[in-house]
Amino acid sequence: MTTRMNEVGAAASVLRPSSTMTSTDAIETITLSLGQGHLMEVGQVLRIALGSGRVLQANWLDDRQLLLIPEAPGETTLHLWLKGGGIRKYQILVTESNSVRLAQDMNLLLGENSGVRARALGDRILLEGQNPTEEGAWRAAELVKRYPQVISLVSRRGYEQMINLEVKMIEIGRNALKQLGVRWQGGGAGDWAVSGPSFGVIGDFKRSGAFLPEGGAAATRGFAVAPRIHPFATSASMVSSLSSMIDLMVQNGDAAVLAEPRLSTRSGGKARFVAGGELPIPVLSANGAANVDFKEYGVRFEVEPVVNAQGVISASLHTEVSSIDDEVTVMGVPGLRKQSSNTDVNLRPGETLVIAGMVRNEMSGAITKIPGLGDLPILGHLFRSKRFRQRESEMVVLITPRLSEQGSAPAVDPRVQALQQRADALKKQFDMLD
Repeated sequence: MTTRMNEVGAAASVLRPSSTMTSTDAIETITLSLGQGHLMEVGQVLRIALGSGRVLQANWLDDRQLLLIPEAPGETTLHLWLKGGGIRKYQILVTESNSVRLAQDMNLLLGENSGVRARALGDRILLEGQNPTEEGAWRAAELVKRYPQVISLVSRRGYEQMINLEVKMIEIGRNALKQLGVRWQGGGAGDWAVSGPSFGVIGDFKRSGAFLPEGGAAATRGFAVAPRIHPFATSASMVSSLSSMIDLMVQNGDAAVLAEPRLSTRSGGKARFVAGGELPIPVLSANGAANVDFKEYGVRFEVEPVVNAQGVISASLHTEVSSIDDEVTVMGVPGLRKQSSNTDVNLRPGETLVIAGMVRNEMSGAITKIPGLGDLPILGHLFRSKRFRQRESEMVVLITPRLSEQGSAPAVDPRVQALQQRADALKKQFDMLD
C-alpha cells in the first residue's frame, strides 16, 4: 500500500506523530526530469513535509523507501524527520529534459583524463575544469556549439605543456641520403618524377605507428602523387635518431649543416622560422604617392604542435621556399618563384620528421644574375654549392619535437651530447666491420 503526499502550503502535511528533533543546515540537491522516478532509502521516518504537490509526488513504498515522481517543471523542498533524531532537507529541481542523463553521457564522451566534467543544474548543463588537456578543451568547445543548454566554465590556468623543436637543415649528398635508409613512398628506382609533395616512413630505423598524413599515406591535401617517388622530390618521413649518422657524414664531407635553429612553443601555439631576405616592390597608393612594399623570400616554415593526454604530438606543418625569379619581371621588378606544402602529422617525442625536396636545383640559376643572392642565409650556401647545382646533393630538414616538463632536469650540454653521438657512430661503424 502506498501513501501519496499532497501540497501543504504554509503548513506541511504531517504523516506521522511529531517529536522533538535536532535540525541540521545541510541541504542536498536532487535534480529530476519529467518521466524519471527516484527511489530514496530514508530509513525510519517519523514525519515528512513536501513543499509543492504540483511539482512532485512523494509515495511511501514501505517503512524505509520513498518514491519521488516528478509532476511538472519547477522547484520544491522535502523535509524528513528521522526516528533517531535529526532532519534531512532536500532541494528538488524538476526539469523538462533529462539533463542528468545527458550530463552523464557527456562525461563518458569527455573521458576521465580530459580535465573537464559535466553536471546538471536545472535545465542547464555546466562544464567545469581548471586545467583541461588540449583534447578535453576541444571536446568541451564542441559540446557548447552543439547543445544550446550547455554552459562552459572551463578555464585554462597555470603551466601549459611546452614543446621544444630541434630543427636541423643540412645539405646532403645523393648517396649519403640513400645510406640513411629512407624509404620514400613508392620506393622504386627508375622514373623519379613527382607531381607534388608526398610522404613516407623511414625503413631501417624505428617506425612510428602514429605517423598519419591527412587523407592516408597516398593522399596529401590534393597533390597528385606519381607511382614512384624520388628522394629529391618534396617528401617527408620519420626516424627515431639520425644525429649520430649526420655528424659522421659531416666529418666525411658527405653533408654540411646549413642551420640549427631551436624553437619553443606551448601546446596549441605556433612556432615560425624564416631565413632569407625581403624584396622591395614599388607600389602606387590611391592618391598617386609612391610607396614600397617588402615581400619575404627564402626558407620559411611554421608548425603548430598540440600534445594530447597520451603524449602524442599532432602538428600542422607549413613549409615554403621562395627565390627571386629574374625570368618574370614587371616594370623592372623581378618576381618570386615559390614552392610550398602543408601537412598534418603525428609524432611521439624524440621522433624526427624528415623533409626533402623543398629547394629545386633550378632556383640556384639566379645566383649569378642577382647581386647579394649568394649571401642569403641557408639558400646562399646551398646555391653556391657545386654539388647542388650538379644535382648531386639536396637540402633536407629534420624536425624533432621534445616535451619540456615543468621542473625537469636541466638540458645536457650540447658539446657533451655531440661527443656522445660521435662515439655512438664510431661504435656502430666498428660493429659493422666485425
